[in-house]
Amino acid sequence: MSATIAFAQSGIIRGQLTSSETGEELIGATVVIKSISNGAATDLDGKFNLNNIAPGTYEVQASYISYEPKTVTGVVVKANEVTVLNIQLGSATTKLQEVVIEGRAIKSSENTLRNTQKKAAVVMDGVSAEQFSRSGDSDAAAALTRVTGISLEGSKYVYVRGLGDRYVKTSLNGAEIPGLDPNRNTVQMDLFPSNLLDNLTVSKTFTPDMPGSFSGGFVNITTKDFPDRFTLQLSTSVGYNDQATFNNKFLSSNKGKTDWLGYDDGTRAVPDAINYTIPYESFTNKQQAEQIDQATKAFNTDMGPTRITAPINRSHAFSLGNQTELFGRQLGYVVGLSYQRNFSYYNNGTFGLWELNSAGASRLNNNSLYEDEKGVEEVSLGFLSNFAYKFNSNNKLSLNLMRNQSGSNSSRFLFGTFPAISGVNDGRAIFESRALHYTQRALNSAQLKGEHVVPGLNNSKIDWLTSFTLSQQDEPDLRFFANDYYLNGSDTTYRIQLAAYTLPARFFRDLDEINLDVKVNVETPFEIWNGLEAKTKFGAAALLKDRKFRENIYRYRFNEGYGYNGSITDFFSPEKLGIVATPQDPESGGIYRYGVYLQDGTQRTNNYDGEEAVYAGYGMIDLPLTEKLRVVTGARVEVTDIFVQSFNKSLEPGDLNQVDVLPSVNATYSLTDNMNLRAGYSRTLARPNFREIAPYTSFDFVGEPAFTGNANLERTTIDNFDTRWEWYPNLGEYISVSAFYKNFQNPIERTINTLAQNNEIFIQNVDNAKVYGLEFELNKRLSFVAPFLENFILGSNLSLIKSEVSIKALELEQIRAVRPNADDTRPLFGQSPFVANASLTYQSEPLGLMATANYNVFGDRISAISVGGTPNIYERSRPMASIVVSKRLGDAFTAKLSADNLFNPEFVNSHEYNGQEYIYSSYKQGRTFSAGITFLID
Repeated sequence: MSATIAFAQSGIIRGQLTSSETGEELIGATVVIKSISNGAATDLDGKFNLNNIAPGTYEVQASYISYEPKTVTGVVVKANEVTVLNIQLGSATTKLQEVVIEGRAIKSSENTLRNTQKKAAVVMDGVSAEQFSRSGDSDAAAALTRVTGISLEGSKYVYVRGLGDRYVKTSLNGAEIPGLDPNRNTVQMDLFPSNLLDNLTVSKTFTPDMPGSFSGGFVNITTKDFPDRFTLQLSTSVGYNDQATFNNKFLSSNKGKTDWLGYDDGTRAVPDAINYTIPYESFTNKQQAEQIDQATKAFNTDMGPTRITAPINRSHAFSLGNQTELFGRQLGYVVGLSYQRNFSYYNNGTFGLWELNSAGASRLNNNSLYEDEKGVEEVSLGFLSNFAYKFNSNNKLSLNLMRNQSGSNSSRFLFGTFPAISGVNDGRAIFESRALHYTQRALNSAQLKGEHVVPGLNNSKIDWLTSFTLSQQDEPDLRFFANDYYLNGSDTTYRIQLAAYTLPARFFRDLDEINLDVKVNVETPFEIWNGLEAKTKFGAAALLKDRKFRENIYRYRFNEGYGYNGSITDFFSPEKLGIVATPQDPESGGIYRYGVYLQDGTQRTNNYDGEEAVYAGYGMIDLPLTEKLRVVTGARVEVTDIFVQSFNKSLEPGDLNQVDVLPSVNATYSLTDNMNLRAGYSRTLARPNFREIAPYTSFDFVGEPAFTGNANLERTTIDNFDTRWEWYPNLGEYISVSAFYKNFQNPIERTINTLAQNNEIFIQNVDNAKVYGLEFELNKRLSFVAPFLENFILGSNLSLIKSEVSIKALELEQIRAVRPNADDTRPLFGQSPFVANASLTYQSEPLGLMATANYNVFGDRISAISVGGTPNIYERSRPMASIVVSKRLGDAFTAKLSADNLFNPEFVNSHEYNGQEYIYSSYKQGRTFSAGITFLID
């Protein structure tokens, strides 16, 4: 077909060739424009560039050895614009035949993701950037709830198939990244703004080229790659929360000038004046007494929440990307920024501690029951840059830089009944506890990747990656102030208990962790029987971690004659702060008298250093036994060395040394071109984190349980069995049924010891656990019901899961002492019996209108395991629903409205005993409504 010339200026055709059978890139394929002498070969990504093409309409032909050639007609080229053309070629059978299709650019990343899922060697699910936009998800955590079998804990931590974050591994563009919470085993997924991401995939079965430390799922976060043509996107939105926004009773605290950027400017830092070790209660030494006085007066005296009016929520995002040439070679880049600031508040919360303390008791004994009020301001700032440079068609180098910064300013107040005070006749008193908690998190990542094709080695692919990640979590000036009071006749008697954990205190915690992840993979294709192509793959990896955790504690003490009258302001009044009386003659042995004075309560035990090294090597083969049956099998060897040492050298260090062989076999049988049957077996593991094997006790809030690590923890091994039937009836549509079984040896569990002072959470291995379940997923256009429903898309998934953990003999004996008929098994910690998600989307391209309703819910799951017979604490099921509507306004603008948490359910953790519920914690988050606009040039 001849071209119709419209302008003298030229355009570009760019695209990618992939195999319709495997989804892999076709390297060295030929792409030509039939009517003119313009052609190109595809590079190591299967991509091609046809430059300097006069505007017009063309036929483009793609061909590759052993594949059917394909001609795309009606390809329109415009002056100074890029036409994107992605083509799939099918393998040739007995006769090469040319296939002719009408030209169109395939832009849908949702379809691309489904094709990747279909061709994967493992059981895989995922969610694309298209779905992020459709569902209105602001970060990776929210987006992942759309994936089959996934729920969130604390709006941050991913549970796959009901398994807690311990059994989930997270990577960023294939490189492992550390978590920022010292008490967790995985990263907080709310750190990653959705506008910087291309897709999220969750591999539910293991192959040897993956890290072996997961069982529920291996989550890979893929950031935006450079686009085929220039793109510019700006978006902004504002939000209203019906419990927080414009509420003039919002709990807050003193702030720094840079809180709005997600980090403290030094307002909460230890004062510069304290450049010495604070002496311990020096009453006779003048120099030391003056040092105590100076330190006491150096800190600000803001120890309780203040009330402000909370402003609106806001969110802004920017991204820019393009391809260009540098030194005659292709350079692609994308740069993105995001900013969010949100406020949340509740004053209807409840917090209670309960205990079953005798056999046959009709109810649980209430140790304390508080009203709970909390205000949180959260800020997140994200930056991403991605550069890729192709030296030639066989060699590419990529650099990815990311920084995510977030700050959370939390103020909390507990008020309620408290255990008996000595000398109080009615045996009850009122307890008040205040906490001001600022946490800043930073994730800095630099990744350098290389991809190479070696034509002389049968087009073998070599890829390598070096990733350096620095993660930081700082908690500057975490403040607690607690007291109790009771009525003494007509008077109110206040008291601050002298126990260390109830004295007014300031904590300064810093966590720094460095991760170095290095890996190399070599993949070699070779031809076997019947013209089928197999591949071998082998590689090596090293993951090195170094963590430093520091905690300084300053406690306020006061002399025995000091009286507290219930006012924090009066407690820290100038006349009562520091030295309040001095001796007439210090040299004659007089003493200094203090009112309120500062004491260094830092415990060396609570500071630790941790090192972890995991070295791995693997080999595997991807073998098509027939045209329909594919087997991927091999094994991975991982050598683990973890060492955690407290500053208290008398404590046993946490030490774990292990060599694990992790075999894997995955088989896929293609029932038809669009239907697969999968089966797989693998062995994986779960390691304890640094904090869990650091043997010291710490707490986060007065009245809540303390946490104690265990230096003798062992790693968990898991045998995994999976099957899945999957069908892709049409483009973007998907139906599947899966079954799985997991057997855990030495699973790691958290337990609450209600017999300890202030309760205590400790960590331990139990002998065995089993998890098995079914998963169902449907993504389908509703045109099969009636033609007028063509624009409606239904997405739904359901996971039904059963778990069982054997209870240790000693623990079972304690339980049955008060509950004689208690079972000798229980569900696995964090395991939901079901997880369900559903969405209904209306999409009209002519109207530029899209509307989506989302719903998700999980079943009750254990959030804390009790010791001594008290029933376990369960996080109760709650439904979550949202609606998102977007409308295109002209060629470049899109308006969006959304409503989240429509049902506003209670977030409840509770015990259940004799058919009655006992609240451990409960609160509501409130509904959020937002409106925004996006400007896009593409």
